[in-house]
Parts: sequence; C-alpha cells; structure tokens
Amino acid sequence: MSRSLGAACGLAAGLVVAAITGCVPDTRPEACDAPSITLELELTIDSLTPGTPAVCRDQEVTLVIASGVDGVVHIHGYDAIVPAAAASAGEELRLSFIAERSGQYPIELHPADDPTGVSIGVFTVHEP
Repeated sequence: MSRSLGAACGLAAGLVVAAITGCVPDTRPEACDAPSITLELELTIDSLTPGTPAVCRDQEVTLVIASGVDGVVHIHGYDAIVPAAAASAGEELRLSFIAERSGQYPIELHPADDPTGVSIGVFTVHEP
C-alpha cells in the first residue's frame, strides 16, 4: 500500500471512530466522588424521564419517582438489591440502595391493567 493511501485509510478510520464516539452520550454523573446521589424521575405508562438514570458504582442511590400510573417497577439485574415496588398514580415512589455492580440494567414497568412488562428505561452504573 502506498504511503498516501495508508495515511488516507488511517484518517478515514479515525473519522469513523470519532463519529461513533460522538453518537454515544456520556451519561456519567459529574459527582462520581459523592457518596450518595438522588435522582428525580417521572413515570408514565410507556416511559421514564429521564430514561437513562446514571450513577457510579458504590454510591448510595435514591430514585424519587413521580408516578403517573399504577403498576410495579423493577430494575432487571438489581432485583436482589432493589425489590420490585408498587407505583401509584399521583404518588411518589422512593427506591434507596447501594449501586453495587456496574453495567446497564433495563428498567421495567408492569402496569396494573396489563401485567406484561414494558421497558421504560436503562439504569446505568459507571465505574468511579
């Protein structure tokens, strides 16, 4: 391969990496060194706002969920740490726990009138 073709391929590869990296949002909390974090969320029948709550491993987490629906909320993969909890329309649900494992965990709602689960968000636990 010629030197100019090799340079062009390297530049193209760099641009692809930059483009892909630019598309992935950085959801890492600014306060990873804080021992605790409280996130305020809003729950509807088909979404959680914000839909990607993020914390850092080993933080004490409190999710304060203002619910617009009746149902059961749970975080897959964190079920042993955060048991499924009932949400009631017009009320606030508080879930407190230690974020022991890093990774991404689907958040699911089982509406009262439809026990089939609906994916409403992703809980992300970053390495500090």
